[in-house]
Amino acid sequence: MRLLDTPNFRSGIQSKNGTMTMSEDSLLLRARRRVLRIGGYSAQRLGLLPWLLPRRTDVCCCGLSKTGTHSMAGLFKAYRAEHHPDRDTRLELAIDLLQDKLAEDEIERLLRRRDRALWLEMESSTLAGILIAPLARACSTKRFVLTVRDVYGWCDSWFDHNLNFPEQSRFTDLDHVRLQPKAFPPTRHDRPLQDRGFFSLAAYFSLWSRHSRHVLNTLPAERLFVVRTHELLARLPEIAAFAKVPAETLQPEHGWEFRTERKHRLLATLDPGYVHETAERCSGELMERFFGEVSWEPRSPA
Repeated sequence: MRLLDTPNFRSGIQSKNGTMTMSEDSLLLRARRRVLRIGGYSAQRLGLLPWLLPRRTDVCCCGLSKTGTHSMAGLFKAYRAEHHPDRDTRLELAIDLLQDKLAEDEIERLLRRRDRALWLEMESSTLAGILIAPLARACSTKRFVLTVRDVYGWCDSWFDHNLNFPEQSRFTDLDHVRLQPKAFPPTRHDRPLQDRGFFSLAAYFSLWSRHSRHVLNTLPAERLFVVRTHELLARLPEIAAFAKVPAETLQPEHGWEFRTERKHRLLATLDPGYVHETAERCSGELMERFFGEVSWEPRSPA
């Protein structure tokens, strides 16, 4: 790019011990001034690095899979938003963290570098919830949205997704780690789940609680906004205020993305008493806190 060969750019290069170095007021500040002159859209068309563009907001959705993480990214389509950004790197970090193979300070350093490289304004991923402690320290100004869904609807949606998209991936490996199947051995009531390739119901209901509780226990209240999945659109003004962006810039037409089309209602194949007892034992506290009005009402299996 010709920008690198201008006199103004060369004047920002200094000699230090015989080595040519750039002052802090050279490339970065001059390039950012250029971005402000030509506008963000033109800068992107020219292929300028993302961190040369001003960050209008810095928010991250860290909800569990199947709680609306796609929808949150969709709401912020007018911004630099991405669902599962840097997924290959973060998947490995999440798995290593859950297996105690990597120290949090190492993860923190890497996440800080990757955040500067990506320079997103909205990122949305269940991986952020797993990595919430090092991520929050690495990005001290980032604000977080925790999407929560009632445990029954969430679990059925999880089963639907895996039945509709059965292909194996590295996310499958993550699920085998975070669901902790050895800690929740199946009972005779779990046979319908086992027949479809799933673990015990307790493994799923426990993950539902563990993920959200970890986020709630890690973040201070001023950096966290909790929203129930079915209220995403109704609370759009509050979400915008939390992200410090104009409400009219959010795009509600993209606020209900990646909906499950084929429903299997696998929970309905289980004994209702067993489902209720497992929910009380594994998820009762958070269900009472966020979904006190919701009770298990099984529907006929698909």
